[in-house]
Amino acid sequence: MKWLQNILVGILFFGALAVVGYFTIVSESGPFAPKGFQLVLFFENADGIKVGNRVTVLGVPAGTVFDVALVNVDADNHPVDEKSAEAVAQRVAITVKLKRPVVFYENYSVSVKNESLLSGKIIAIDPGSARPEPGGKPNEIVPVLSVAEQELADKGQTALAYQLSAKERTAFVDIHGVTTGDPFAGLSKLIDENREDVRRTVNNIAEITGKINEGRGTLGLLVNDDQLHKNANTLVSDAQVVVKELREGLEDTREQAPVTSFIRAMFTAF
Repeated sequence: MKWLQNILVGILFFGALAVVGYFTIVSESGPFAPKGFQLVLFFENADGIKVGNRVTVLGVPAGTVFDVALVNVDADNHPVDEKSAEAVAQRVAITVKLKRPVVFYENYSVSVKNESLLSGKIIAIDPGSARPEPGGKPNEIVPVLSVAEQELADKGQTALAYQLSAKERTAFVDIHGVTTGDPFAGLSKLIDENREDVRRTVNNIAEITGKINEGRGTLGLLVNDDQLHKNANTLVSDAQVVVKELREGLEDTREQAPVTSFIRAMFTAF
């Protein structure tokens, strides 16, 4: 009987080991997971985006940030080689790793934003739709260069280098995104721009609370004068008594209503 218990323990042990091995090696996050796709997005600035930040498509987790780099752009805001004479400025090229290709339409939007006040940055992708605006024509699909990771591995290139060197790159559209800004930075800027007003407001609040603590003014007397506090309690108690008496009077009137109606009917009949 003991050998049967040993066999059951062994089966459970190796079964648990197989489950752990699957989720750590074979699943989407493991080294043998199916290869995804890489897409390069262009922004005016990185706005705190780092490698590993989440990427969502219509709010659904769809990938992560794979690389963040600077790239030269020409007068038409198209990326060019770093040695190109057409370069006039620099932009941020963020390479994202997606689980599957995303179909972009003309009304797409890509933004860097805070997932919440206390969490990190994410890249939110809204691929748009073919549905037309009222009175307009349907939105067309935007050709985007989304490269399979397996192809990049075979060529030994990054997605950005592949895009810059692709012969047919003119047939594709560069996806540009916007940054929504840091809410804390915006709040700091607002306070800095209105520093005098903020200081005046704080001084006024301090003055008001000081008067209340000193017992000055109606509110100060209510807070600090025990007699006023007792009078207020007495007033509330008296009001409760009056309301109770009114309620009792209304109930008595309601109970006497049938008798009154009967007497009135008797006099009417005679």
